[in-house]
Amino acid sequence: MSLVTLMVLGAIKRRYSAHGYAIHRDFVKWRIETWTVIRPGSIYHALEQMEKQSLIVEVSDHGKKLGPSKTEYKLTVKGEHQFVALLELALKDINLIELSAGIAFMEYLPRQKVVELLRQRLIAQERISYFLKTLPVEGRPDTPSKHPELIRIWSDNYADAAASTEKLITAIKSGKYVFKDEEE
Repeated sequence: MSLVTLMVLGAIKRRYSAHGYAIHRDFVKWRIETWTVIRPGSIYHALEQMEKQSLIVEVSDHGKKLGPSKTEYKLTVKGEHQFVALLELALKDINLIELSAGIAFMEYLPRQKVVELLRQRLIAQERISYFLKTLPVEGRPDTPSKHPELIRIWSDNYADAAASTEKLITAIKSGKYVFKDEEE
Protein backbone atom coordinates (compact mmCIF):
# COMPACT_ATOMS: atom_id res chain seq x y z
CA MET A 1 0.00 0.00 0.00
CA SER A 2 1.24 3.47 -0.81
CA LEU A 3 0.71 5.56 2.28
CA VAL A 4 1.82 8.75 0.50
CA THR A 5 -0.67 8.14 -2.31
CA LEU A 6 -3.51 7.62 0.16
CA MET A 7 -2.65 10.75 2.12
CA VAL A 8 -2.23 12.99 -0.93
CA LEU A 9 -5.42 11.69 -2.58
CA GLY A 10 -7.23 12.17 0.73
CA ALA A 11 -5.94 15.72 1.11
CA ILE A 12 -7.10 16.58 -2.40
CA LYS A 13 -10.47 14.91 -1.81
CA ARG A 14 -10.95 16.83 1.43
CA ARG A 15 -10.37 20.13 -0.41
CA TYR A 16 -12.07 18.98 -3.69
CA SER A 17 -9.00 20.32 -5.50
CA ALA A 18 -5.59 21.37 -4.28
CA HIS A 19 -2.09 22.34 -5.32
CA GLY A 20 1.07 20.91 -3.80
CA TYR A 21 1.70 23.77 -1.42
CA ALA A 22 -1.85 23.58 0.00
CA ILE A 23 -1.36 19.86 0.63
CA HIS A 24 1.99 20.62 2.26
CA ARG A 25 0.32 23.19 4.55
CA ASP A 26 -2.38 20.64 5.44
CA PHE A 27 0.24 18.02 6.30
CA VAL A 28 2.10 20.49 8.51
CA LYS A 29 -1.17 21.54 10.20
CA TRP A 30 -2.10 17.86 10.74
CA ARG A 31 1.39 17.21 12.17
CA ILE A 32 1.56 14.27 9.83
CA GLU A 33 5.16 13.48 10.71
CA THR A 34 4.03 12.52 14.24
CA TRP A 35 1.68 9.73 13.14
CA THR A 36 3.05 8.60 9.76
CA VAL A 37 6.42 8.19 8.11
CA ILE A 38 5.53 10.74 5.44
CA ARG A 39 7.63 13.84 5.02
CA PRO A 40 6.01 16.86 3.36
CA GLY A 41 8.72 16.88 0.67
CA SER A 42 7.33 13.68 -0.84
CA ILE A 43 4.17 15.48 -1.98
CA TYR A 44 5.46 16.82 -5.30
CA HIS A 45 6.92 13.50 -6.41
CA ALA A 46 3.64 11.81 -5.48
CA LEU A 47 1.64 14.38 -7.46
CA GLU A 48 3.80 13.76 -10.54
CA GLN A 49 3.38 9.99 -10.26
CA MET A 50 -0.35 10.21 -9.64
CA GLU A 51 -0.82 12.48 -12.66
CA LYS A 52 1.10 9.96 -14.82
CA GLN A 53 -1.16 7.19 -13.48
CA SER A 54 -4.26 9.28 -14.26
CA LEU A 55 -5.31 9.34 -10.58
CA ILE A 56 -5.43 13.13 -10.62
CA VAL A 57 -5.91 15.70 -13.32
CA GLU A 58 -4.94 19.33 -13.52
CA VAL A 59 -7.79 21.73 -12.92
CA SER A 60 -8.04 24.16 -15.81
CA ASP A 61 -6.81 27.59 -14.86
CA HIS A 62 -7.35 29.30 -18.22
CA GLY A 63 -3.98 28.17 -19.53
CA LYS A 64 -1.93 29.83 -16.77
CA LYS A 65 0.78 27.51 -15.46
CA LEU A 66 2.12 28.91 -12.20
CA GLY A 67 4.62 26.12 -11.53
CA PRO A 68 4.29 22.70 -9.89
CA SER A 69 3.51 24.07 -6.44
CA LYS A 70 0.58 26.08 -7.80
CA THR A 71 -0.84 23.56 -10.25
CA GLU A 72 -4.28 22.71 -8.95
CA TYR A 73 -5.35 19.05 -9.11
CA LYS A 74 -8.55 17.11 -8.58
CA LEU A 75 -9.21 13.39 -8.38
CA THR A 76 -10.24 11.48 -11.48
CA VAL A 77 -12.73 8.61 -11.35
CA LYS A 78 -9.72 6.28 -11.30
CA GLY A 79 -8.25 8.37 -8.47
CA GLU A 80 -11.49 8.09 -6.49
CA HIS A 81 -11.43 4.29 -6.88
CA GLN A 82 -7.75 4.13 -5.89
CA PHE A 83 -8.44 6.31 -2.84
CA VAL A 84 -11.23 3.98 -1.67
CA ALA A 85 -9.12 0.88 -2.31
CA LEU A 86 -6.15 2.28 -0.35
CA LEU A 87 -8.43 3.51 2.42
CA GLU A 88 -9.97 0.06 2.81
CA LEU A 89 -6.52 -1.55 2.94
CA ALA A 90 -5.38 0.95 5.56
CA LEU A 91 -8.34 0.31 7.86
CA LYS A 92 -7.76 -3.43 7.99
CA ASP A 93 -3.96 -3.26 8.10
CA ILE A 94 -2.34 -4.45 11.33
CA ASN A 95 0.29 -1.72 11.07
CA LEU A 96 -0.49 1.32 13.24
CA ILE A 97 0.81 3.84 10.71
CA GLU A 98 -1.45 2.54 7.94
CA LEU A 99 -4.40 2.42 10.34
CA SER A 100 -3.71 6.03 11.32
CA ALA A 101 -4.02 7.11 7.68
CA GLY A 102 -7.23 5.10 7.42
CA ILE A 103 -8.70 6.76 10.49
CA ALA A 104 -7.81 10.18 9.05
CA PHE A 105 -10.15 9.56 6.11
CA MET A 106 -12.55 6.87 7.38
CA GLU A 107 -15.53 9.22 7.12
CA TYR A 108 -15.44 8.81 3.32
CA LEU A 109 -16.66 5.20 3.67
CA PRO A 110 -20.00 4.04 5.05
CA ARG A 111 -19.98 3.49 8.82
CA GLN A 112 -20.78 -0.23 8.49
CA LYS A 113 -17.97 -0.75 5.96
CA VAL A 114 -15.48 0.84 8.37
CA VAL A 115 -16.67 -1.45 11.17
CA GLU A 116 -16.34 -4.48 8.88
CA LEU A 117 -12.78 -3.54 7.90
CA LEU A 118 -11.77 -2.88 11.49
CA ARG A 119 -13.18 -6.27 12.51
CA GLN A 120 -10.86 -7.87 9.96
CA ARG A 121 -7.97 -5.99 11.58
CA LEU A 122 -9.10 -7.12 15.03
CA ILE A 123 -9.27 -10.79 14.02
CA ALA A 124 -5.78 -10.61 12.48
CA GLN A 125 -4.35 -8.99 15.62
CA GLU A 126 -5.94 -11.57 17.91
CA ARG A 127 -4.64 -14.43 15.75
CA ILE A 128 -1.12 -13.07 15.79
CA SER A 129 -1.21 -12.58 19.57
CA TYR A 130 -2.50 -16.12 20.08
CA PHE A 131 0.10 -17.58 17.71
CA LEU A 132 2.93 -15.78 19.48
CA LYS A 133 1.79 -17.22 22.81
CA THR A 134 2.09 -20.74 21.37
CA LEU A 135 5.73 -20.35 20.39
CA PRO A 136 8.24 -22.33 22.43
CA VAL A 137 10.39 -20.30 24.80
CA GLU A 138 13.52 -21.18 26.76
CA GLY A 139 14.89 -19.76 29.99
CA ARG A 140 18.30 -19.49 28.35
CA PRO A 141 17.33 -19.14 24.69
CA ASP A 142 19.82 -20.13 22.03
CA THR A 143 17.93 -18.03 19.42
CA PRO A 144 15.95 -14.78 19.71
CA SER A 145 12.82 -16.56 18.47
CA LYS A 146 12.74 -18.50 21.75
CA HIS A 147 13.37 -15.55 24.08
CA PRO A 148 10.41 -15.33 26.49
CA GLU A 149 10.58 -11.55 26.82
CA LEU A 150 10.70 -10.98 23.07
CA ILE A 151 7.69 -13.24 22.56
CA ARG A 152 5.80 -11.65 25.49
CA ILE A 153 6.42 -8.09 24.29
CA TRP A 154 5.18 -8.85 20.77
CA SER A 155 2.20 -10.86 22.00
CA ASP A 156 1.23 -8.09 24.41
CA ASN A 157 1.68 -5.51 21.66
CA TYR A 158 -0.81 -7.29 19.40
CA ALA A 159 -3.22 -7.94 22.27
CA ASP A 160 -3.14 -4.23 23.23
CA ALA A 161 -3.62 -3.21 19.59
CA ALA A 162 -6.61 -5.57 19.38
CA ALA A 163 -8.11 -3.96 22.48
CA SER A 164 -7.64 -0.49 20.94
CA THR A 165 -9.26 -1.64 17.70
CA GLU A 166 -12.19 -3.01 19.69
CA LYS A 167 -12.62 0.38 21.41
CA LEU A 168 -12.59 2.12 18.04
CA ILE A 169 -15.23 -0.27 16.67
CA THR A 170 -17.40 0.35 19.74
CA ALA A 171 -17.08 4.13 19.34
CA ILE A 172 -18.01 3.98 15.65
CA LYS A 173 -20.95 1.62 16.22
CA SER A 174 -22.27 3.87 19.01
CA GLY A 175 -22.71 6.72 16.53
CA LYS A 176 -19.57 8.63 17.30
CA TYR A 177 -18.16 10.46 14.27
CA VAL A 178 -20.01 11.60 11.18
CA PHE A 179 -19.62 9.71 7.95
CA LYS A 180 -20.14 11.33 4.53
CA ASP A 181 -23.01 9.02 3.57
CA GLU A 182 -24.90 10.15 6.69
CA GLU A 183 -24.58 13.90 6.15
CA GLU A 184 -27.69 15.82 5.21
